Amino acid sequence: MLKVYADKKGKAVFHCPHCGFVTNFDASAYRDRDSRIRIKCRCGESMTMLVEFREYYRRSVALAGWCTVHRTGDDLEMRVRDLSMSGLSFSLESLQEEEQAVLQIGDVVTVRFRLDSPPENLIQRTASVRNIRSGTIGAKFSRSEYDKELGFYLLH
Repeated sequence: MLKVYADKKGKAVFHCPHCGFVTNFDASAYRDRDSRIRIKCRCGESMTMLVEFREYYRRSVALAGWCTVHRTGDDLEMRVRDLSMSGLSFSLESLQEEEQAVLQIGDVVTVRFRLDSPPENLIQRTASVRNIRSGTIGAKFSRSEYDKELGFYLLH
């Protein structure tokens, strides 16, 4: 299913995967109800899209990195699964159960990873663990400062 991201005002951009047509539309009517919509492009193709209302665009990635748990000092190998200006989700690469259980909700961590597009900038941010579901950890960055390299990466 296609995903489209709406900003705070409910504005979203539709990009047809069949013909490349791009247009802006107001998705605010879908904010408080099922956000799956059926849309028909001017090329005649019809598709279902999921409208996501997030403060920041979230990009699916597969980036190798490291996570240092401040509470324990453990340095764990991780794989970043998705990334936004405000946080990330990742999984631990270790298969050992005792290492998988090291993280707890509320833990403060420092994450380090390289972006996969030139010049492969190193991103190092402090974050707090917000949720842990089926081996995937969701964390919110502690500072909300604008990161030029990360912002550019997410938009391209």
